[in-house]
Amino acid sequence: MRRSIYLKLFVFLSTLALPQALLAQAAKPLLDSKIVFAPDGQAKVSYNDYGSKAEALESSKIESTLIFYALAMNKVDLDTGKALMGQVQGAVSKIATEQGMVRADIIKGNPMLKPVQGAPAEQSLTLAFAELAGKGGHSLELKPDNLDVKYLAPATLYLIQDQVKNLSESGLRLLVLSMGGMNKWYREIGKASDPESVGKAPSYALNLAVDILQKLSGGKAQK
Repeated sequence: MRRSIYLKLFVFLSTLALPQALLAQAAKPLLDSKIVFAPDGQAKVSYNDYGSKAEALESSKIESTLIFYALAMNKVDLDTGKALMGQVQGAVSKIATEQGMVRADIIKGNPMLKPVQGAPAEQSLTLAFAELAGKGGHSLELKPDNLDVKYLAPATLYLIQDQVKNLSESGLRLLVLSMGGMNKWYREIGKASDPESVGKAPSYALNLAVDILQKLSGGKAQK
């Protein structure tokens, strides 16, 4: 198990960009995630990684995916938010099984894709993840800023699916634990409708996930 990715993310936790910083001027772009929806609702995910090394790229993918999930939860209506949360929790169960980590398909037959099926034209969105100038934190900018809200939940699921397929095993484990941690935050601690949830939910989840992984790693080392 690679521990350095966990430690790197742990350093970032207290500096997750809050909602008012989402559109802030950034000094260093880290990752652009582009999701393109065809009229039939199917989507493809691609990246501009700005030449990042593999480990830094995984960190950016995990953190930006979690922040986007939080942003989607903040923007969609209550019923859609509950449904999205249920889908994410279902994905956690499909991926982290008693038999081990499974790179499950969470897209096939997913009812949350129905609102974007039969669109008149292709729709693309980009998530620009960057390091803030002089602040040590990160920003996530959604382009276009007038994106129809119906694309947020499907885009979240497609982004998660891409990470499930392509992250390293250690990165996938961190992502899954963090998604479960975010849902715990929504159930027990705060409300998705709170603007500060966009920063607080991922921060809480990553702290929780890193703590679990470090304890597990320590426990194995003692055996």
